[in-house]
Amino acid sequence: MIDFTSHCTHMPFLTRDLAGNRILFFCVAEENNLWKLFVSVNDEIPFRITTGFSPETIECSPTAWQDGSGWHVTFVAGGAVRDPVYRLYRMDGPTLDALSQPVAIRPTRAGFLVRDRLVTAELYDRFHIHDRELDRTVEMFGVYLYRVSYRADDPDKLLVSGAWINETNSLFTVEYDLRSGEQCLLECDGKPAYKCTIHGSETLDTIQTGSHSEVRQIRKVSQLQRTPCRMMHARPDDGMVVPGIRACRCKNAGFETREPASRPSCLECVEKHLGAAMVLASEIHAGYAYHLRFVGHLHEAEEESQEWPVLFELIRQSRKRYQTKNQMPDWDRIAQEVAAAKEGSAHADR
Repeated sequence: MIDFTSHCTHMPFLTRDLAGNRILFFCVAEENNLWKLFVSVNDEIPFRITTGFSPETIECSPTAWQDGSGWHVTFVAGGAVRDPVYRLYRMDGPTLDALSQPVAIRPTRAGFLVRDRLVTAELYDRFHIHDRELDRTVEMFGVYLYRVSYRADDPDKLLVSGAWINETNSLFTVEYDLRSGEQCLLECDGKPAYKCTIHGSETLDTIQTGSHSEVRQIRKVSQLQRTPCRMMHARPDDGMVVPGIRACRCKNAGFETREPASRPSCLECVEKHLGAAMVLASEIHAGYAYHLRFVGHLHEAEEESQEWPVLFELIRQSRKRYQTKNQMPDWDRIAQEVAAAKEGSAHADR
């Protein structure tokens, strides 16, 4: 078993080779405290992946897959004095100890390439998915994005790690299923997951071991808990079409042109989610880290209110103001619009 306690270790990525061997990529902070890429096969002694970069270059966020042509490794690197720009790189070769020189794909602070899917992330609020089926931008307002990875055993499930802006102890990881849209907040042994990796029944997480949040060590997780949430909102990139939404070409118009509601509207469900959000708001004021769940309930209320445009837009803007400015909703105004929607529905039923 690898001894992760002798160094700072971070950014694990679990996969299997074509023969079924367990392959673990991860980063080690060496003597200069900068991350470098390592890999271990079947828990054997790890070895350094030779990139050829200078000692002051940070190497992080490894991912990889193997096919008939060999190994394909991607990672993010940058931060050197002479070349501070962070880029996504790719290395290919017949074996892990015979990889090509790194080839830059594009500038980004986080992301990966797996077969025909390229994912790049901005530092704030959003990341971009480019693949054969669809180009999408996924928004998560009010957060820093620190890592966007995926499950090697199910590449359509992304693992997105970040933190709430201007909040302490607010690290998180969300598992995002690109097929179903399902999103789950992950906890490892009762604590928020951070830059974890999952393969089958095995989960590896990182725990903070120093004063800085990135001073960490990899650990094996005994219990992985998933809590449904709604943190990510996908929209098409220019020129792409998503069922149910007609993209507007007027970028400065400030609105979306929508087709009929993507799910049935229900005022009782709107009230249920708004009530849950109000309870969580009081808990947030008391210091509890319920931001993700709070936003999730506001988003569910938003989705359930599409039949009533004024109410829908009010809830939507309230959610966005909270995520971008940490501003609480105007509960009295929302209650008035809910009452107005109820009255309008009652008249329509007569």
